[in-house]
Amino acid sequence: MYSLAFLTAKLLDIGLVTVYYFLAAFTLSWLVDRWMGPFDEEKARKRPMVYIILEVIFQFFLLGVLAYVTRNVVERIPFPLEGFGGFHNHRLKELHEAGVFVIVFLFYQEHLALNLKHLAERISDHADDGKENKSEHPGLGKFM
Repeated sequence: MYSLAFLTAKLLDIGLVTVYYFLAAFTLSWLVDRWMGPFDEEKARKRPMVYIILEVIFQFFLLGVLAYVTRNVVERIPFPLEGFGGFHNHRLKELHEAGVFVIVFLFYQEHLALNLKHLAERISDHADDGKENKSEHPGLGKFM
């Protein structure tokens, strides 16, 4: 059974690590949005769909790299209550997972969200056009 001191130190560390990940994700998300610039619907319509897909892939690639770097930085921040009640920061599972970072980063990535929405609309429009064309084809209407 864990002591009250151990559980207190662990809960404080979980909260602190969560705050670190939130602050890093919020800040980096804002910086990436500034770097990518505002999403321009008109420009996006003129671009080939492959370009939009590659941009989305790049943004998720960037998310993975930033999550990795942030996790490594957060792991190296010393915990003020290290050893209190026998608790050791390096054993904290939440410290080695960047789930909070990823969720917050995705939540505040306006450019990525608008890009994904636009891509989904383009794919949907493309699929709808394909259905209309195929159903008009003689002999294929009964199969579509």
